[in-house]
Amino acid sequence: MPSNHPFDEPDEQGFRDFQHPGLSEPRTKEQWREYLDYELPPKPDLLPIEAYQQLNPKERTLHNRARAAHHSALVIVRTGQMHAIHHQIRRRMMTNAHQPAGARRSIVLDGPATLGKSTLVKMFAYDFEHELRREHPERFSKRYIVDGHIIDYTPVVYINIPSQATPKDLSIALAEYLAQPYRTGATKSAITRLVLDNMRRCGVELVIIDDAHFMDLSLKEGKVVNDHLKYIANHTAATFIYTGVDLQHSGLFLEGTGGARVTQTSGRNTLLHMKPFAIRTKEEKADWISVISAMEDALVLYRHQLGTLKRDWKYLHQRTGGNISSLAELIREAAADAVLTGGEAIDRKLLDSIVINEHAQSSYEATRQEAPEPPARPTRESGAEGEAAAS
Repeated sequence: MPSNHPFDEPDEQGFRDFQHPGLSEPRTKEQWREYLDYELPPKPDLLPIEAYQQLNPKERTLHNRARAAHHSALVIVRTGQMHAIHHQIRRRMMTNAHQPAGARRSIVLDGPATLGKSTLVKMFAYDFEHELRREHPERFSKRYIVDGHIIDYTPVVYINIPSQATPKDLSIALAEYLAQPYRTGATKSAITRLVLDNMRRCGVELVIIDDAHFMDLSLKEGKVVNDHLKYIANHTAATFIYTGVDLQHSGLFLEGTGGARVTQTSGRNTLLHMKPFAIRTKEEKADWISVISAMEDALVLYRHQLGTLKRDWKYLHQRTGGNISSLAELIREAAADAVLTGGEAIDRKLLDSIVINEHAQSSYEATRQEAPEPPARPTRESGAEGEAAAS
């Protein structure tokens, strides 16, 4: 007897309707390409307040959802630190490009958690691959069959190190990223050989190994994974970038007390540090204020007075420890609250009511008694007060 159950005839074409509208960390080249092609939610127009108030309930709901989506993504601010590190990565890739066969020099990006290291390296890879798309569009439209497998141009590989990974796990992660088939039960060496052949054929130039701190170099397994990573790096012409927390003291630089191995590994890697924003000098203050201004300019709120957050630059630094990820989290949360409650503005009272990540929150609570006094109510003559305060 036929059934009218809606699941009886699945719609194979409409499955994307179920997909989450946001981005997740890419694990395959297809997901990386989705990241490259993803368009951020557009910034809705700020209507005249009278027009906003006259929207019917459905129109207002749709408008507020569009604002919420925009605030959720907010804006990625290209800071001076990001530009400086991108420049050093690009220089290293140029140096590595045509050097004789052998180990290329890698870059290790170290720093405290939640500083935006992953975002920084993904932005570099995003720029790098989009530049290649503009210069060589024909490469991205061709596919070849080699040994029964489809080969397509894949200049960037981006993988996360899983916790307690084994060398075989690492090779499998690379194979799955590249869509490289391998036989069930294949050995680590067999999978690695296939991966290295595929990386060469696909034109891989940049390999990003994120969360490298998950390799516990105090354990034998972690050291074996590190050795396996070096083997892979030795047999590909790509430039490797590693990111993580406290990598300076990991086996990427130090491998026990043996002087020869210490010299070998530290000689292969350039250590770059990401740091929170400081506000000691005029230039540092101006850089911090410019980040706040970029995020504030992206807000779509009906009662928010532009410049409010910029004038609170000192409070925001104390609240977040100069951490750009914590700043973005705080402003996104505040914007969501302003829309949800109908307050339509972000002020000190709202910011103080929001609890963000534990590290930033606990640091702020420890120094809260030293928090600066709220600024006086701005006047029409105080438009440049934020800049003046930074000088």
